[in-house]
Amino acid sequence: MSELTRKERAMGAIVGMYIGDALGLGPHWYYDLDELREDYGDWITDYRPPKPGRYHDGCKAGDVSQTGQVSMLLLSSLAEKGEYDEADFTARLDEFLKTIDGTPQGGRYTDIAMREVWKARQDGKPWPEAAGLSDSGEAAVRGVMLAARYADDPRGLAARAVANIRLTHAEPFVAAQSLAFILAVCRLIRGKTLEKSGKSLMGWAQKEVDRALIDVFLQPGLVHEAAVDQDILVDPPESIARIYGLACQLGFMVPAAYWLSSRFNDFETAVLTAVNGGGNNMARACLTGALSGAQVGLRGIPRRFVDGLRDRDEILEGAEKVASVLD
Repeated sequence: MSELTRKERAMGAIVGMYIGDALGLGPHWYYDLDELREDYGDWITDYRPPKPGRYHDGCKAGDVSQTGQVSMLLLSSLAEKGEYDEADFTARLDEFLKTIDGTPQGGRYTDIAMREVWKARQDGKPWPEAAGLSDSGEAAVRGVMLAARYADDPRGLAARAVANIRLTHAEPFVAAQSLAFILAVCRLIRGKTLEKSGKSLMGWAQKEVDRALIDVFLQPGLVHEAAVDQDILVDPPESIARIYGLACQLGFMVPAAYWLSSRFNDFETAVLTAVNGGGNNMARACLTGALSGAQVGLRGIPRRFVDGLRDRDEILEGAEKVASVLD
């Protein structure tokens, strides 16, 4: 089999992110793992709809979450404009905000970051002042689109990613950790691993981040080192979610994603392990799917996961256009 191209890896990262999102949507936010097993069995293997009365009720198997919908706005903007056009993306996002009401149930479940942005825009605040202090992973997730587009220009990616992150996330540590993840995806698209990645990630980001926050760029490499160490055993492996934390903070989610994508060489095992860990498994699976997809490329993702996405055609078309610059 021929060596993976950057385009194939970029498409794998994009599609892998949406697959992780959709796989986690049904069984999302079970902090009682016995309840998760009771509702979905011992091991979730494919897309499942949410149970009545739970989060995302009304969505179908293979749907993406609202985080996925917002990411698709960025994917479409990049595909149509050929580059990151912040005014175009925020115009699309303003139109999307008109379809929700600022409550958790206003559309597909609206997370705290988007509720804060919705209120700020309702209050007439300009986009540079709309971000809140939430510590969630939405900016990191949608930044996968930028990593795919600008994988050939990591420093340019860093600048654009920071600008995009700050539209919704103003907390400095969360912003820096989001950037570290986006650059880690970029590194994988470029055909590297996360081994000893700290120096290169720091180099790409150094003009964009306060020196006090620079240690976040060491995390991907340090977690990778632990994940590939066969003397460090996590059994069962889905318990990595409990070790790093089941809750929604990006600081809980992203190290588990680094561990899973580094520990397992195949997309299915990495992402399903993320989903079966419980808690905010949707964010964990999104992040893991992007990292693992970048490693294996689109061809390394099981076809049933691609075919099962309800927005498959739009995602594949957008991914193809965005990644085509890497040909």
